[in-house]
Amino acid sequence: MNTESSRHLGQKLKQIRKLSGLTQDQVGAAIGMNAVGSSSYVSRLEQGKIPKVALVTVVRYLQACKVPVGKFMLELAQSGAFGEAEAESVTGFTAQKPTSETSNEEAKRAKAKARHEQSAAREARDADIIARLWLEVLAAMQPLLPPDPTRFMAYYLEAVRGFYRAWKQATRGARGQDAVPTIQAAFDRIEQNAMERLVPAAVRKMSEVVFERLMGNA
Repeated sequence: MNTESSRHLGQKLKQIRKLSGLTQDQVGAAIGMNAVGSSSYVSRLEQGKIPKVALVTVVRYLQACKVPVGKFMLELAQSGAFGEAEAESVTGFTAQKPTSETSNEEAKRAKAKARHEQSAAREARDADIIARLWLEVLAAMQPLLPPDPTRFMAYYLEAVRGFYRAWKQATRGARGQDAVPTIQAAFDRIEQNAMERLVPAAVRKMSEVVFERLMGNA
C-alpha cells in the first residue's frame, strides 16, 4: 500500500472504532499488542503511518469492532483505496449476476436464518409465559410452603415448566379435538412425580393455577 492508501485505511478503521465505542487500548489488546505499546500502535495505524499493514492485523481490528471483514474490504476496494484497476475489477465482480448455485446457497441461508429467528421468538414467548405463570404460582403456594423453601424452589419451577410443555404438546396435537383429558393425564403424572420431593398441597395448588391459567388463555 502507498502512503495515500495507508491513510485511507487508517481513516476508515478509526471511524469504525469510534462507532463501536472502543478505545485505542482496547483495540490494541484485541490485535495482540502489549499493554504498553498498544495505544501508540493503533494511533499510528489510524493515522496511516504504518506503510505495510498485515492483513491479520486488519482482520483482528475489525473483529474487535464487530464489523464484517468481507464487507469492509469490499467497500475499501470499491472506494479506490488500492488503486483504480482494483476498484474497477471489484466493481465488475460485484455487478456479476449470481449463479444458480450461489442463489440456492443464499436461499438456504435465508431459510435457516428465518427458522432460527422463529425458534428464538418461540423460546422467548415460552419463557415469558412461564415467568408469568411462576409469579402466580408462587403467590398461591406461599401459604402452603415451609418457612424456608428456598432450596426446593428450583423443583417447583421445573414442575411449572413441565406443566407448560405438556399443555403445549397436547394442544398442538389435538387438531380440533378436546385436549383436556390428555392435558389432565399429563398434569397428573407430573403431580405424582413432584409430590415425591415437594409439599403435596403446594403441588396440587400449583397444578390448579397453571391448568386454570393455560386453559383460560387457550
